[in-house]
Amino acid sequence: MIKRIALIISVLLLLLSPSLVAAEAGITIIASDVEINFPSQAVFTLEAESSADIADVRLYYQVDKMNYVEVISEGWADFTPANKVTARWVWDMRQASLPAGAEVTYWWVVEDAEGNKLKTSSLIMHFDDDRFSWRSLTSTVPQGGGELTLFWYEGSDFFAQELMNACEKGLARLTEDIGTYPERPIKIYIYASTTDLQEAMIFPQEWTG
Repeated sequence: MIKRIALIISVLLLLLSPSLVAAEAGITIIASDVEINFPSQAVFTLEAESSADIADVRLYYQVDKMNYVEVISEGWADFTPANKVTARWVWDMRQASLPAGAEVTYWWVVEDAEGNKLKTSSLIMHFDDDRFSWRSLTSTVPQGGGELTLFWYEGSDFFAQELMNACEKGLARLTEDIGTYPERPIKIYIYASTTDLQEAMIFPQEWTG
């Protein structure tokens, strides 16, 4: 009986071995990070390793904004092929800029020389203007149930509430005029000066602010 059990265990181990080896031979993500240098760039980095040389690393990203169709962009990361790599992709805002507070969903796809491929879980990057200590005030939009959030860094709570009241009235008037209402959250950033606002932009126009 003992010999029979031992034989069954041996057979099971043999059956399981290929899958265990495949798991060990797969691609492993060590670390993923993004460094924001507002407003000029966002630097995405990924550390990964595999039993074979990693041959391809790409970043896919999607900006959270209203589009008629889903738009997913692709960036080819820079790295030196090896079984353990640090890949890097730089989003140069001079080519395609983002406004303060923009949210970007991103993920990586890694492939090695043996054809193993791994797609990471999605992460969210917040492209925040970290030059200031922002405060926020949120109001619920009566129609649609969306939210209106006001961000400011200079001025009292009373000042912010007055601005929020003006925003709510303007939104209500716009909703009445066009016969529709926003279904997505609205974010409004209040800069204290023209200089602060222009420095948050890559190519500000002369009339900005």
